[in-house]
Amino acid sequence: MGDALSSPTSPTAPRWWRIGRASLDFILDIIKLTRDGGDILTPLINTVIIEANVALINQDPELSRRYAALDAPPPDELRRPISINAVAASLALPYETVRRRVAAGIAAGSCVATAKGVYVPASALQGPAWTAIAVARYERLRTFYFELKALSALDGVSLALPGAPTFDGRPVRAGNRAITEYTLRVMEGIMRRLGDPLTGFILLEMARANTEVTDRTHYGMDAPLPDELRAPVTTLTLARRLGLPPETVRRHVAKLDAVGFCRKAPGGRLAALEQLGQGPGGAHGLADNLQNVQRLVAKCAALGLVGYWEAEGPGEMDAVFSVVPPQPKRS
Repeated sequence: MGDALSSPTSPTAPRWWRIGRASLDFILDIIKLTRDGGDILTPLINTVIIEANVALINQDPELSRRYAALDAPPPDELRRPISINAVAASLALPYETVRRRVAAGIAAGSCVATAKGVYVPASALQGPAWTAIAVARYERLRTFYFELKALSALDGVSLALPGAPTFDGRPVRAGNRAITEYTLRVMEGIMRRLGDPLTGFILLEMARANTEVTDRTHYGMDAPLPDELRAPVTTLTLARRLGLPPETVRRHVAKLDAVGFCRKAPGGRLAALEQLGQGPGGAHGLADNLQNVQRLVAKCAALGLVGYWEAEGPGEMDAVFSVVPPQPKRS
C-alpha cells in the first residue's frame, strides 16, 4: 500500500523543533507502554518479529481493515516467520542476545519456532494484559494525530476524510500495526546516525529526562531548549528508567560522548540534540522526523483511521498530552 503523501510542504525549520518534541514524547510513550515495566530489548526484538510476521497484511489495505479490530487478530497462517539471524542483523545486536530472548519467548508460548524462522502467534496478541497495552498505544497514536494537526505538521498529507469508515469495533490492531511500522522507521534513522537503535533510545530517554522539570510552555520554542532549562541525568537513572544493566548504559553513553550527542554537566549528562539543527546534515535529521510522522499519518488516513478519529473528535487525553503552546483568543 502506498503512502497517501503528496509532495509535502514542510513547515519552516523552526517548527521542526516543536514537531520533534512532540515526536520524542510519542515514541518514548510508546516504548514505555510496550515495555510495561520490563526492559527495552525484548520489546524491540518483538517489534521486528511482529513487523515481519504481518508484512502481508500491511501490504494489503483490505486485509488491514479486515483485521483492524481487537477481536479480529490475523490468523497464524497469514504470519510470515523471520529468522533469528535476520532479527539480530536488523537491530545490530549480537546473535546470542537475540537467540536467548527469543528462546525465552518460545518457552513462554509468546513465540513459535518453525523451520523458516519464528513468529508471534495470534494467541500471544490477545488477553487482558496485551489488550490493555494495545488500547493504550492506540489512544496515544490518536492523541499524536491531533497534536500533529495542531502543530500544522500535516501540510501536504492527503488525509482523505470521506467520513468515518465502518469497523467492527475500534481499529486498535490496525493502529498498533501502524505504530510498529513507524517505530521501525525511527530505528532505521537512529541506526544511520548511531549504528544501533539501543544507543539512540538511550539518547532519547536522556533527552526526555533532561526536560521533565521543564515548564511545558517552553516546548513552543523555535530552537533547542537551553541547558539552563534542563536537568542533567545520571547513567544509573537512565538504566533504571530503561530496565537495562548500568554497565550497558555506561557503554552506550560513552559512545554518545564520543560522537558529541551528549555532554557532561554537574550532576550527570545532557543530550546534545541541538546537533540536529546545525548545518545541512543536522537539518536533515529534523526533516527525516517530519517525513516519518507524515508517513505515519498518511498510513492511518489510507486505512480509514483518520476519518474514524475525526468523527470521534478530540478527547480529554488529547489535551493532557498536548505540547502546543497556548494560542491567543480571537475576538
